Amino acid sequence: MAEHFVTEYRDAEQTLRLPDLHQALYDADTVFLPRTVVCLHGEAHARKKRIFSGVFNRRFFKHYQNHVFPRAIKESIDPVLAEGRGDMAKFAYRVLINLTADSAGIDRRHTQEDTDRLLALLAKLGHAPTMGQLRDPSERETLLAELEDALAAFRDEFFEPSLARRRGLVAQYEAGEIERSDLPQDAIVAQLLAMPTDEDIPYDERMKDSAFFILAGAFTTANVLMNFTKNLLDWFDDHPEDRANLLADPIMMQRFIWENTRLHPASPVTKRRALCPMHLPDGHDAEQDEYVTMDLTRINRNAELFGEDPEAFDPNRDLADNMPLHGLSFGGGAHVCLGKLLAVGVKITDDNKDAEETEVGTMALVARELLRLGIARDPGHEAEIDESTDRRHFKTLPFIFDPAVAVG
Repeated sequence: MAEHFVTEYRDAEQTLRLPDLHQALYDADTVFLPRTVVCLHGEAHARKKRIFSGVFNRRFFKHYQNHVFPRAIKESIDPVLAEGRGDMAKFAYRVLINLTADSAGIDRRHTQEDTDRLLALLAKLGHAPTMGQLRDPSERETLLAELEDALAAFRDEFFEPSLARRRGLVAQYEAGEIERSDLPQDAIVAQLLAMPTDEDIPYDERMKDSAFFILAGAFTTANVLMNFTKNLLDWFDDHPEDRANLLADPIMMQRFIWENTRLHPASPVTKRRALCPMHLPDGHDAEQDEYVTMDLTRINRNAELFGEDPEAFDPNRDLADNMPLHGLSFGGGAHVCLGKLLAVGVKITDDNKDAEETEVGTMALVARELLRLGIARDPGHEAEIDESTDRRHFKTLPFIFDPAVAVG
């Protein structure tokens, strides 16, 4: 089947908004993702997106930043403090699993054992988004079987108890026994309120939505957090004063996060399938069922738009007013990243930077805590990049907390 490759930023920006291009990056997975929000199209996609978008309101973020985050970050940092060192290649997954599981509505005992178990299951489910890039197609059936097993374990160990408790709470709310504010502010509750019965949404689909919510929030962001940590530590070699500046200036922090996201998008490639014959913004034509692929990592490094040395990490880039520093890393059109607000917050300006309720995003919250504790390279252990992938992914990224550079 023919595949068209869009290589220019402006063409990709317009292509992502075309309504007759269907999400196709995950077509090889027939078990997990087909009915989740990332793969749905048209009204079915819009309906489910509205439900989950309703989770991320001011009430949610106030609770998240004041209650969920402090507990989750403590669970992840305490073992590092006890050990005297950590590995961002492991820490990033643990802290983000802890954060997104709560917003997804998954109950657990908040122990390292529970976190590691959830991580193990999500690691298997994480093969679903990359199944279409397998070099050996014969591996697909094995991975599909592993997906089935992991979903069954996630359902029995985590989802079913969490759903049952929330069904009970929603029943109490509808009976007038508790207030709306007494309900958990999470994705399962939002879905139950909008689609309460299995006729509204099948149980199996509800369960997979929950697993996807965590997968998208944790696994896709973990690599971004690893690269952000490496870029920060490299930057501090030449700009040590920016440790304190970043902690004090939310606008500066967001620029650093966006520049890192431009270089290391959570999903480096996006792929669409034409639902009908169409003329593409780059001048080419696509027939029905042909693929249209965009390499976001390459597109985000366009020298004409992002200035000299677009491969370098430089949060002080001077860009045109309509050019976001994060480029197209969050996609565009109907499938713009649903988790953008959770990951990087709203745009921080002079008007909202000091407001307590401003949604700064998970990346900024984690970075603040790491800076406060004095994150630094582990002098006794070198970082190691995974050479099996074109993305900059780390096998190991050792770090310590150095009181000499701690801020605050």
